[in-house]
Amino acid sequence: MTERRARRKPGENRARLVQAGLHEFGLYGYQGASTARIAARAEVPQPHVYTNFTGKPELFLACLDEALDRVHTRDTALLAAAELLIYQALATALDPDHGAVIRHRLADVLTPAHRDQIVLAAASRLARGELLGE
Repeated sequence: MTERRARRKPGENRARLVQAGLHEFGLYGYQGASTARIAARAEVPQPHVYTNFTGKPELFLACLDEALDRVHTRDTALLAAAELLIYQALATALDPDHGAVIRHRLADVLTPAHRDQIVLAAASRLARGELLGE
């Protein structure tokens, strides 16, 4: 008989999915990220993605909000992942379906100088092959 895992606290699966999404969206961008990989990384059954979020767009925006908060507060936990996700969000900002919302969220938090600093840091990490432990 298999052992059951301990029951998680309310909101814990959502938090785990956002943390996993920071990595997946940062590494693969919006189009390349998979909700199945995000769920697996979060150690959450995939149906829980859709219990906590209406779909991939809402999960991406929740991850973007978390990334912007971490960068704004200079929270060093997952800062590299946050910067990579913002880098990917800048590319996704041109998407006709989701771009307007993303541009609005980025403009609310990032100054042009701060945006440029994040892009340079993320591009440097990618060029050096620092892919968040992948």
